[in-house]
Amino acid sequence: MTNEIDTYLQIKADIQQDYKQTVKASRKQDKSGRAYKIGFRVFWFGLVAPSILAVLIAPLGLIEGWRWVFNVSWALIALSYLTLFIYPFLGLWLYRDSVKKLFGSPFACLLEWNVKTVMQVDARHLPRLEALTRDTLKLGALELKNERNSFERRTYLVTGALDKVGIFPGLLALFVGLSTLAKTLTDAAILTSRLDWMFAVAVANIFFYFLCGYSQVMLMRYDRMIALTELALERKQEKGMSDQQPSHSKAEAVLKSA
Repeated sequence: MTNEIDTYLQIKADIQQDYKQTVKASRKQDKSGRAYKIGFRVFWFGLVAPSILAVLIAPLGLIEGWRWVFNVSWALIALSYLTLFIYPFLGLWLYRDSVKKLFGSPFACLLEWNVKTVMQVDARHLPRLEALTRDTLKLGALELKNERNSFERRTYLVTGALDKVGIFPGLLALFVGLSTLAKTLTDAAILTSRLDWMFAVAVANIFFYFLCGYSQVMLMRYDRMIALTELALERKQEKGMSDQQPSHSKAEAVLKSA
C-alpha cells in the first residue's frame, strides 16, 4: 500500500510537471512576440514596481519636512490601480487577432486555449492512475479533498472573501486618501493618521488581490486532481463490471441448458 501511495503521488507530480513543460514550450513562442514583451513590461513597471516603491518610500513621509513623499506614494499607488484597470483592455488590443477569432467562434476558441492542453496531459497519465488499486484511488481522492478544504480555509483567514469583493476596498481607500491629501499635509495629526490608515488599506488590497488570485489557481488545481482521480476510479469500476458480465452470461447459459 505504501509503495502504491508513493506511485500515486509521483503520478500527480508528473502530471503537474508535464503540464508546466507544455505551457513553457508554448510560452517560448509567445515571448518572441511584440505583444508579450509590451504586456510583460506594463505588468511589472506599471503595476508591481510602483506599489513596491510606494511602500519603500512611504516611511520617509513621517519625517518633518518630507511630507511631500506621501504625495509621491499616493501617485505611485494610483498608477498601480490605473494599470490594474487598463491591463485587461491592453491585452484585448495586443491580442486583437485572437479576440477576433473568439468573437467568430467563442466556444471553440475557449476549448482550444483552456481545455486542449490540459486534456492531452491528463490523457497521457490517466492509464497510470487506472493501474492503481481502488483503495489507493479512494484514499488519494479523500486526502486531496481534505487538503483542498484546509488550504481554502487557511487562505480565507488572510484574504477573506476578496474574490467576491474585488479591488473595490482599495479603490475606495485610494479615492478617500487622495481627496483628503491636501488637508492632511497641513492639518492635525488625527487626519494624518487617517491618511496613513487609508494608504495601508490601498497598498494591502493590491497584495491581497494577487494572493487571492494565486489561491484560486491552487484550488482549481486541487479540483482537477480530484476529478482526475475520481475518473480513474470510475473507469476502473466500469472495467471491473464489464469483466464480470461474461461470467454472469455464462452462468445463465448453464442454468438455461440445465
